[in-house]
Amino acid sequence: MDKIASFHLENYKTKPDIICQVPGVCTLMGAFADFCKGYSITGTGTLGLRIALSRRDDEWVRIYNATRNDKKQFSYSQMKYRKEDKWANFIKGALNILLEENIMPLQGLDITIKGALLFCDNLTISVALTAGLLTALNSEFSLSLDKATIIRLTYAAITKFSNLNCRFRDIITLMYAEEGNVFSFDLQTMNYTLRPFTFNRDDAYCLVVDPNVPPQILREEIEEKRQEAHDCCKKLSTSLPKEYKLRNYPIKDLKSHIIAELSEHERRTCEYVITETISTQKGMKALESDDAVSFAKQLSSIYFGMRDVFEITCPEVDWLIKRAGETEGIFGASLVSNGATGSIFLVLDKKGEESYQQVLNEYKRIFDFTPETRRFLPGSSIKVIKN
Repeated sequence: MDKIASFHLENYKTKPDIICQVPGVCTLMGAFADFCKGYSITGTGTLGLRIALSRRDDEWVRIYNATRNDKKQFSYSQMKYRKEDKWANFIKGALNILLEENIMPLQGLDITIKGALLFCDNLTISVALTAGLLTALNSEFSLSLDKATIIRLTYAAITKFSNLNCRFRDIITLMYAEEGNVFSFDLQTMNYTLRPFTFNRDDAYCLVVDPNVPPQILREEIEEKRQEAHDCCKKLSTSLPKEYKLRNYPIKDLKSHIIAELSEHERRTCEYVITETISTQKGMKALESDDAVSFAKQLSSIYFGMRDVFEITCPEVDWLIKRAGETEGIFGASLVSNGATGSIFLVLDKKGEESYQQVLNEYKRIFDFTPETRRFLPGSSIKVIKN
């Protein structure tokens, strides 16, 4: 925390009044479940960002992105969405919703943001920055907002000001996360359950591997695929009998391509989305019964669909996951959605990790990228750490 305080002091010549710690959201299973109102498993991880702020004597807002070495500023009278402002629009959106609902008076601010999460995709950054800033302002100005209100304001700020379809489940995860627990979401009802994540022992634990491929390799393709999945599932939904929910549509019917309205590409896209949510539901049951091997099997199933049906991987990731499948002591592997590029999630034991280290050394030699690993332990929610 001293680092962001130092950046703030150096840039603005004043100490921050408050610092907020914002974790990143990791979707272990069900990253595309939004499009069939299926199931998702989420938690907070080690990627994160921090927000420091101090008050000013005028109505200007200055923002310093210390991670990207980028600066923005605006007055409240000029607070409009500008495409070229990119991440700064999420700061504007948070302030705009507070003013629009007469929750906070005009108040000049100096803001510093820093953290690895700022290299992630817009879906991830938007939720983290908006919910984080609202939480920080709530504490600094004693706004008396409860978590449910911050969730509502975050969603409204992102969707109205930036016109971005954010994931409601991500906001809930950020606000209610508890250390050592993950969320099981039913996106049809938006009901969720917090469950202990018990795969944290020597005979079965989880490792996140970042291949560190350039972000553009997968990010643009994933964003394109998300839009395609949305459009394809919407098209299938309109052709279904009323008694069907999309997530329950029989895969065998999709495989036989009996729906004349769908092209082959659309059929395959819908097949992946529905298959992913079925695997996620099975993963929830494995989590509930503390069955790491079954949980890992569903992870692998999701990856195979991602690779073979959805066609959304890259050679580096494919190579690492293929080698994982050949390594004794590794029970399963898949890509996970945490806003970064190509993060791989492994379920393994001690022997598996030791053996896989040789694979990572070989990966570095072949692809000339240096992979990073970290143990996955579900973290806690947004926290104000200094005021």
